[in-house]
Amino acid sequence: MSTPPPDTPGPELRTGDATFDAYAEAMGSDKAPLLGHLVLYSVFDGQVTRDDLARWFAELDLDESLLPPPLRHTDAYERVTGPNGVKMSYPLDDPSAIGPASKYGRRRGRNEYVTTVTLMVRPVRRDGGQIVRHVVREIRDEERSNLEYDTRIAICTFDRDNSEGSAEGAGTLTVEENRSAIARLPEAEQATVRQMLAEVADSFSRRCTYLTSDRLRSVVRQYVENLNAIRVRPTGGVYFVHRQHAQVLGALRELVGRFGQGSHFVRVPLPDQEEMREMIITAFTTKAKDELDELARDIAAAQRNGKVAEAQKLYQRFTTLQVATNEHSDLLSTSLDDTKAALQLVKIQLGGLLASATEEE
Repeated sequence: MSTPPPDTPGPELRTGDATFDAYAEAMGSDKAPLLGHLVLYSVFDGQVTRDDLARWFAELDLDESLLPPPLRHTDAYERVTGPNGVKMSYPLDDPSAIGPASKYGRRRGRNEYVTTVTLMVRPVRRDGGQIVRHVVREIRDEERSNLEYDTRIAICTFDRDNSEGSAEGAGTLTVEENRSAIARLPEAEQATVRQMLAEVADSFSRRCTYLTSDRLRSVVRQYVENLNAIRVRPTGGVYFVHRQHAQVLGALRELVGRFGQGSHFVRVPLPDQEEMREMIITAFTTKAKDELDELARDIAAAQRNGKVAEAQKLYQRFTTLQVATNEHSDLLSTSLDDTKAALQLVKIQLGGLLASATEEE
């Protein structure tokens, strides 16, 4: 069973349900006391270009400073040929049975082991003009506990475009088969090898053209968190956003709906009730405590290691947390005394580090 991405809620909330729609409509009226919204979203692969995203941001009046940077060909190459890039594993006697390498590391019978082949990409060299990597064929013999390698089944070369006016990271991919090495393989395996090489080229082309689901998911997460959202679920994917951002959430819902089939963004209206307030306050104070504890440790480490140059970055983290605390205290009409007290202690600690930085200057 595959594990959903961290920002993907488990059970899908279907907004077509009549009861939920009626609730959302009632909570969306001016008569209902609304605290804010719980936000859930899931994003899947589609065919969204960076230009598409920029156009949609403009149409929906979203903050264009939160757009991702343009796609870089070199990033696509690094991802496709990197450790988490394209690879294939299969039993030596059945090359068509492609699957994860761990699937074949077991016995078929009492005394029968599976000999596994894995096709992977390994780095060779890089310079200002090229990045070169080889497709390697690894044979794992479980019975004899040894490995064999064909070290160059193919060559994947990224030629950098260093011409004047070219985009940053621009370049082209060439996948060159080692025909003699492939010809020595069984015919069935030759087809699997060529399938893997075709996937490298296809994945590179897609990543140079379209934003991946991971990239789009990151855009949505960054935008939601930029609204000073409170993460309700520790692993992410469920946030509380105050009612003042309702219009922006509507625009984000429209945006995600354009990403492609399966992608959705759901706003669950949260009534302004004591129980709901307690849930949100607890989520914020828990998160703030974790961040303050981490910040205090980082300040202590900077002092201990004499890295006073890091003081400005640490101060920025402190300021961001302080602003969020004050904002949520006002919006939730509550006093976050414990968090403010912890902030004061960290402020004193940070003051010592800033004083050391000033003395060095």
